[in-house]
Amino acid sequence: MPSEQEERIKQLFIMEAEEHLVTLENGLVDLKSTMSDSETINDMFRAAHSVKGGAAMLGMHSVKKVAHRLEDCFKIIRENPVDIDQTVESQFLKGYDTLKDLVERLQGPYGLREEEGEEIVENALPVFAELESNLNTLVSGGTVTKSTTFEYGKEKAKTNFYQQVKDKLKEMLEVFKKGDSPDSRKQLIEGCNGLLQLDENTEIWHTLVNASQQALTNSKLSYQVLAPVIIKELNQAGELIQAGKVEEIVPSKDLTEIATPPKATTSEQKKVTLPKDPKEVVKLIIKSFDNKQQEAIAKLLVKHVKSSKNN
Repeated sequence: MPSEQEERIKQLFIMEAEEHLVTLENGLVDLKSTMSDSETINDMFRAAHSVKGGAAMLGMHSVKKVAHRLEDCFKIIRENPVDIDQTVESQFLKGYDTLKDLVERLQGPYGLREEEGEEIVENALPVFAELESNLNTLVSGGTVTKSTTFEYGKEKAKTNFYQQVKDKLKEMLEVFKKGDSPDSRKQLIEGCNGLLQLDENTEIWHTLVNASQQALTNSKLSYQVLAPVIIKELNQAGELIQAGKVEEIVPSKDLTEIATPPKATTSEQKKVTLPKDPKEVVKLIIKSFDNKQQEAIAKLLVKHVKSSKNN
């Protein structure tokens, strides 16, 4: 467990990193126009440099590596004004998204695990390699051909989809193990939101995750019931999506049952208000109950009346 002081230093780094991310985002939104503003380019270079230094000091190796690669790329355009094209702009944005993802994961309930960060860096390295190559081509006066880097980056992200699903499910499983509470339920529902963001286009994936969220809102279902169904269902779906077998995904009977809102109990149903007129009460009883029930009610009333007279 990190000490209180270490945690404060980490939170301070995250706050500063978020400010630097804003600087980067503002400059990258329209990088082609930004290229004419040397001060903004300098600010972006310094922002990446600052994140790299802070991450290195705290031993956040994956954050340091990505910030360092961005810094190197900003250094090229800082020292060599070039005509940025859409391919290079897209690659810069991909690099920025990777850094932002790492910083956001630092703020999660379990922080950023080293193996998780290294996996993200590994997937991003081809993008940075092509970005630097394209920048050097532009510096030398060459022309960048329409690159597959950004599409490749998206494909790599897809390739890593199942691993990301497993990571999220591991986090949720740890929350399940903590025991049932309003706070843990909230964390699990937020975990489902994170799973939805991993694939915004596959309809059946959203159906399964939304069903899991619906089940989690039912406080009458214990974690012993919820955890096995949700974890297994989403894990299998993630594996099938990874393999390109989306058509094979079908919500299981177990998931459908736990996601179905519970029927209201008798006590929760709308209470009947008895009319003041005795004749109307009789009509209501005749309308609401069958002959056997009416006979039982009559016996109870007679018994109650006799008991009242005796008292």
